[in-house]
This record gives sequence, structure tokens and C-alpha cells, in this order.
Amino acid sequence: MNYIDRIISNCKEAKKAKPIREFVLNQNDLSELYGIKKAIYIIEQISGDPEKTFNKLEEYKATKERACPALNQPSNIMYVGSSTTGIKNRIKQHIGSEAKQTYSLHLSKWFDGDYKITIKEYDCSREIIQLIEDDLSDRLKPAFGKQGGNNK
Repeated sequence: MNYIDRIISNCKEAKKAKPIREFVLNQNDLSELYGIKKAIYIIEQISGDPEKTFNKLEEYKATKERACPALNQPSNIMYVGSSTTGIKNRIKQHIGSEAKQTYSLHLSKWFDGDYKITIKEYDCSREIIQLIEDDLSDRLKPAFGKQGGNNK
């Protein structure tokens, strides 16, 4: 099977894929994430002004204190991402309690509004999860983050 045929096949599989579980994370109890390897997450601002939030991250990013994601445009959808190696650590990075050099929101360092994190757990390959994440990102137009995997 050549490259284009693989892409077409993966796209067909991604269109059919459904999460095996979906829930809103209780941010005070990350134990809900224990054992979840493959998932897509959506971080959504639920109070405050998305334009002010956009400007606040832009200012925080300029300090170069931590690695912050790409700036797109103001939106109540702050970020769409995925992990295929364990979602718990990735969410901890976004909350702001982990690695300074990892591109993430680091919310505890600059954001003072309310947000929710929706977790969609999948049982499919990394390539399929990446396609689903890219589709969600394209449709939801998050304020922050790049589209595509880290292998690009």
C-alpha cells in the first residue's frame, strides 16, 4: 500500500472512529485519568472574555518564562490536543504544574477564569487519533496550539 492509499484508508477509519468514553474532567481529581493512554482533550473557557484571555496568554508568552503554544485567534475553545502515551501528564502540563520547556497552556501561571476539560478516550492508532484531533481542531478553531502532530 503506498502513502496516499494509507492516508485515504486512515481517513476512512478516522471518520468511523468513536470515543470509547467521554467525560468532563474534575480538575481536582486527576485520578480519573489514571490508565488512559490514548485520548483527545478539549480545553474550553467557560467564563470571561476570550479576547482578554488571548491577550493575557500573548503577554505571558512574551515573558519566555515557559514554552507556550502558538497563538491563533480569540475563541472560547482554548486548546485541542491529544496524547497516546498517557493523558494525565499532558493535562498536568496544561494546568501548569509541570515542565517549563513543554509547549502547553500552563494555566495556573496566567489564567484566572473558569475552564473545563473534556476527555475523549479512544482505542485506535496514533495516526487515527491525530487525524481526529486535526479534524476537531479545524472545526472548533481553538485560540491556541498548532495543528498536526509533533513529528512534522
